[in-house]
Amino acid sequence: MGNSLAKAVFSFKTKILNPKLNRLHQKTKNRLKEPNLEKYNLEKRQELIHHAITNSTFYAKKYGNLNLPKNGTLTQEDFLKIPPLTRTELVENFENIKVKNVSSVAAKKVSTSGSTGHPISILRDLRNPETPIRWRILDWWGIEPWENQAFIYRYKRPFSERISNALLWWPTKRIFLAAANPTKEHLEKFVTDFNSIKPSLLQGYVDVVFEFALYLLDNNIKIHPPKMVWVTSAPLFEEQRELMQKAFGAPVCDQYGNTEIMLIAAECPEQKGLHIMQDTVHIEFVDQNNEPVPPNTIGRILLTDLTNYAFPLIRYDIGDEGKFMDEMCTCGKQLPLMENVRGRQAHNIQTPSGLRIRGEHLMAMFNGHMKNFKEIQLRQEADYSVSMEYVPRGHHNHSKEIQNMAELIMQRSRQEIKVYPKEVQKIQQVGRKTPLIVSNLK
Repeated sequence: MGNSLAKAVFSFKTKILNPKLNRLHQKTKNRLKEPNLEKYNLEKRQELIHHAITNSTFYAKKYGNLNLPKNGTLTQEDFLKIPPLTRTELVENFENIKVKNVSSVAAKKVSTSGSTGHPISILRDLRNPETPIRWRILDWWGIEPWENQAFIYRYKRPFSERISNALLWWPTKRIFLAAANPTKEHLEKFVTDFNSIKPSLLQGYVDVVFEFALYLLDNNIKIHPPKMVWVTSAPLFEEQRELMQKAFGAPVCDQYGNTEIMLIAAECPEQKGLHIMQDTVHIEFVDQNNEPVPPNTIGRILLTDLTNYAFPLIRYDIGDEGKFMDEMCTCGKQLPLMENVRGRQAHNIQTPSGLRIRGEHLMAMFNGHMKNFKEIQLRQEADYSVSMEYVPRGHHNHSKEIQNMAELIMQRSRQEIKVYPKEVQKIQQVGRKTPLIVSNLK
């Protein structure tokens, strides 16, 4: 009865009260039936670039000497001639990038946390919300938007926001855990509420969801298994995935997104890689000359948001690394695959001679060790030394384990740097994130 009422109210709200969202929902569900998504993607890029040149002072100037086709027709070769948009350009040109006469109703200003340097602000185009893409991903996992959901965030949301959220989603039940400094009572209440509403989805940042999973395992607490656990905001260690799946009794879905473009790619139940949302975003993996690299080859990620006409992001160099996979998923979805991102906006560890150890290599080295720790962070100082700060799991002595991990880094650096393990009670946040690597090198 509860689910039937929730479904009926959801249908009324979307079809009657918000028909535009309902139309977008249906279009997004059906778009994967397009016979040629690559062609659709290129056409959307053509429209976006023409719009940007016509309505954005920044792009009119940046592309002024490129001799792009005047009629809006653009080939893939033309597109590759376009210079990437850098993070520095974003920081320095907010007013010039946004399009002319964009209304406050059509766009919302959002900013990054600053965990990878200077905070960046963009306008999010509210005319093309990410909600239908989210619902499409949930549909892959057999989750309907009106089913009960649970969320783990770092900070408690304002009271007014919690009330409005509850009213918006009624009678669907949504519970939240603020995981920055939860008390035993907060954790126990969340478990009780969780088992009461039996949510189909649990979602949150990787580190806080992982910490909650460890709380359940360490205290032998059972919860009603959701259909899926959705984690985001940081690279996911496979050991973390395994422990979370054990704690929650449910598969863990990894997703790639960021403040600038929220939903870029996500796993389906086959978990063979991340499906790229090719109908709403264009992603490239390029070399140092901004030329495409072959599949299965690591490259810098360039992003083009096909839905943001208020603040165009075209070939945006976000600072991440990843790679295409040269196969299609056995699920049958005609969306290209990329590997799970391992170097997500993370600094490299550097040596005095110029050797760089990428975040993905560190994650590979640490696999097999992470089950002993709640959190870990590498802080490289100005003298190239690295402080390996860690929060141990349980009361066991992990000094040998952490020393082995420090030795792996020193070996990988050819003994050019020293690594000093340091036990801490809490990993230091940068903005609202807890990155794997923090660099103080100048």
